[in-house]
Amino acid sequence: MLRYWDALERWIIGILGAAALVIYIWQIVGRYISIDLAMPWGEELTVYIIIWAGLLTASQLVREDGHVRADLILRILKVPTQRLVEIGNCIVAIIFCAALAWYGAYCTWDSYDIGERSMTALAFPIWIYYLSLPTAATLMTLRYVIRLYMYAFRFDPETMAVHSGRES
Repeated sequence: MLRYWDALERWIIGILGAAALVIYIWQIVGRYISIDLAMPWGEELTVYIIIWAGLLTASQLVREDGHVRADLILRILKVPTQRLVEIGNCIVAIIFCAALAWYGAYCTWDSYDIGERSMTALAFPIWIYYLSLPTAATLMTLRYVIRLYMYAFRFDPETMAVHSGRES
């Protein structure tokens, strides 16, 4: 199941990145060939797409252990202590990401409710843009729950510990 989740996220991120690239290249080329080819909303749409792709990437970073953290401190700790620190980190991250998802959903709903739109020719519904935050935060929350489960119940010191050459 997680394999399919990973693959789906990667495909969506890749498609969004490719779409942003195509739109922006069309915008640039269109400006130089003929102003009629340039889309007045190209830059705006590219920003929205890149934000969505970037925020979705955060879930993959949780899975791959790629978020910025204090590895230097973890490396000087013994493996059992590393495990406890990682469990604590997961708990804090779950609380933070869940709160981010909750308040992001609230802001998204508020934007939808008042019919907020961008002030450009595109008149893009801003709630779609805002929806990227609670979506990414929810995915990260789920990833941290899985990570917490792994550290609490399926801990493998060989693959999950931050190794520094010290014995445990």
